[in-house]
Amino acid sequence: MRATPEILRLAYRDFAHEQRISLCFVLALMAVLAPLLILFGLKFGLVDTLAQRLVESPVNREIQPLGSRDYDQAWFDRIGARPDVAFLIPNTRRIAASLTRLLNTANGQDLRVVSMIPTGAGEPLLTSGRSAAPADAAGPAVPTGLTELVLSAAAARKLGAAAGDRLVARVDRRRDERDENAVWEVTVTGVLPDAAMAEEAALVPLPLLVATEDYRDGLAVPALGWEGAPVRGGPREFARFRLYAVSIYAVAGLAADLAADGVEVRTQVTEIAGMQALDRNLSRVFWLIAMIGTLGFLASLAANLLANVERKRRELAVVRLIGFPTRSLILFPVAQAVLVALLGAAAALAVYLPVATALNTWFADSLQNDESICRLLPTHLLIALAATLLGAAGSAAWAGWRAARIEPAEGLRDV
Repeated sequence: MRATPEILRLAYRDFAHEQRISLCFVLALMAVLAPLLILFGLKFGLVDTLAQRLVESPVNREIQPLGSRDYDQAWFDRIGARPDVAFLIPNTRRIAASLTRLLNTANGQDLRVVSMIPTGAGEPLLTSGRSAAPADAAGPAVPTGLTELVLSAAAARKLGAAAGDRLVARVDRRRDERDENAVWEVTVTGVLPDAAMAEEAALVPLPLLVATEDYRDGLAVPALGWEGAPVRGGPREFARFRLYAVSIYAVAGLAADLAADGVEVRTQVTEIAGMQALDRNLSRVFWLIAMIGTLGFLASLAANLLANVERKRRELAVVRLIGFPTRSLILFPVAQAVLVALLGAAAALAVYLPVATALNTWFADSLQNDESICRLLPTHLLIALAATLLGAAGSAAWAGWRAARIEPAEGLRDV
């Protein structure tokens, strides 16, 4: 029973005695493992960050209708009930979905022809880019009623407006050969992050968009005191819609079903497919490089350990002669290989950490708070260590098998 701890002690003493050779083994492993850790850190950090942005971005989950047609409430109820639909809201005609002017009376800055986008509960754009904000920051509130809106970042900058500011909105129409306009005060309930929307636009409640469309059609809007013809009765139909799939993986199927229903749409399926292909190809490249580097190192380690065993045939024969069993001689090179793996992995980690920190610092301006350009989770490091230990022990098995075949008689010739 004491043979195993004794052979482990001998293996360690021999490893420590031949410091230069042992150091060469450790540095050789570090030279292979450190670049692999950095490469995998880049793959997991950069590519997975881009893929996550692709998955989470509402822009990539949006399905936009081409042209206009009449959509009744039954159509919205049917499509909205689908499990692959995350958000669906009616939209008015494009020509009616804009404000003629938006004015910030506090500083005199204004915007002409501001697009209005209908919004409601579950609006994807109101949560877009939330990860870039502090963890305790609340996103913009969903606007309600006829006097609230959320500005895009570009519109807010042009107007010099922020959440809580009051603006003056105006819409124009031509009725009975006369130019008319309606002016009312609106409150900014929030500002979208830059990543959510690039254009100068405003998210508004659907009732406000309907009211402006009615006004442009010459109808009255009693809630805002706008005069016109009596409001038409009966169920309302809408010319367009805003639709978001639950994920990028549901976009293609949902778009195909809409096309079969006679609705022509535009999606980001080409960009989605390109990113997914990039992720797959980069993963293949990484594993190919990792496999070549790992096999090369393991072959080198096995050859060096075998050479070490051949160099110490007489000493190992004496060990066998004094009564150590076969398994102890197999354990001798395996124990030294495990020492190489542990020290080499520690040295590789010592190289990886400052390199990863430097890369993340260099690219900090283009990253959000929870993103990294080079990142490995503790699970990844444990898997890398386990694979290194298993690979080193496996490569040492050949040398151990050769050591176990050494005859005790070889030791007698040197006694």
